[in-house]
Amino acid sequence: MEHTVRTDSRQPIIAMDTHQTASNEQERIAQIRMAIRESGDEWRNRMPWLRHTNTIGFGIFMLSISLILLSGWAYLGGHIHALSCIILVALASSLLHELEHDLIHWQYFKNNKAMHHLMMLGVWVCRPGTINPWIRRHLHLLHHKSSGTPADLEERGIGNGMRYSPLRWLVMIDPLVGNLVKIIRGDKQNKARRCLRLIFAYFPFGVLSILAWYTFLIFHLVNLLTPVGTLPGWGPEIIAAMEIINPLVVILIAPHYLRSFCLIMISSSMHYYGNVDSLLKQTQVLNAWYWWPLQLFCFNFGSTHAIHHFVVGEPFYIRQLSARKAHRAMKIHGVPFNDLGTFERANAYPQNEANQA
Repeated sequence: MEHTVRTDSRQPIIAMDTHQTASNEQERIAQIRMAIRESGDEWRNRMPWLRHTNTIGFGIFMLSISLILLSGWAYLGGHIHALSCIILVALASSLLHELEHDLIHWQYFKNNKAMHHLMMLGVWVCRPGTINPWIRRHLHLLHHKSSGTPADLEERGIGNGMRYSPLRWLVMIDPLVGNLVKIIRGDKQNKARRCLRLIFAYFPFGVLSILAWYTFLIFHLVNLLTPVGTLPGWGPEIIAAMEIINPLVVILIAPHYLRSFCLIMISSSMHYYGNVDSLLKQTQVLNAWYWWPLQLFCFNFGSTHAIHHFVVGEPFYIRQLSARKAHRAMKIHGVPFNDLGTFERANAYPQNEANQA
């Protein structure tokens, strides 16, 4: 088997056999990992307080929840507009997503299970449309073992590998509803059982969020389309329910959809699916200026998540600090940067090219 690598667009393609390619890739992976670990250690030596991982994690947890509560209070009190509340809560909950990801890897309170699971519950309640984090833990650890392959259920669940059809956009906007539609339209057996398993993974918060969100949309769409001078025949029960649903949508549910779409758009674009046979080919780095409107609501995920694939055990805030040195090593050793061809290839790794930097 032959593999081609282009190290410079002006140089000829050099053919290498499988053994040489694998050996070369392992060396490059080792160099990237060394650069990431060295940068993390440098930051911890420069700022010793960064070693207090549990304290930092819990502090970010409390700060984020406080910002959500404060934004909700300000909106309910008429001090800020609904859009301002949605944006502030989406920003705060993007930090909670990063905390959840680190918690999945047991980076906070590993020896204090009560605190660990309390934080897991807190990040779920404040991002109510998400999958159960204890279930996501199994999916995410599988993702690291099988990233970019058909066994990678987590990335498939956000649309990776699908052409950019209306169904893929639905999956990215609303993973629960989109994946239910995908199961129903698919050819596989046991559709009812698979749908129930998916619903169970989001129960109860995700299911309640879905019901509230679509009730909100239908209610206000009907009101918008009702001719002027007439009123829809809403009963007192519906009106009373909307008095609860409306503020919940502004404070928790709409911010979830904003943050979640930005994260999924970035994540499904920076993870490769197909032609992946090594760690070097699992991810790319998205750090160009035009990604920033999305990066803002997922805490620069596209720029730093590839670092996590090489060194799993670094907290998200260390990855941010190590990004410059890590990116330099990744560019040198062939990790793609801002590869927009992923949209044409349904996220497959570019064949016969090892460097898209």
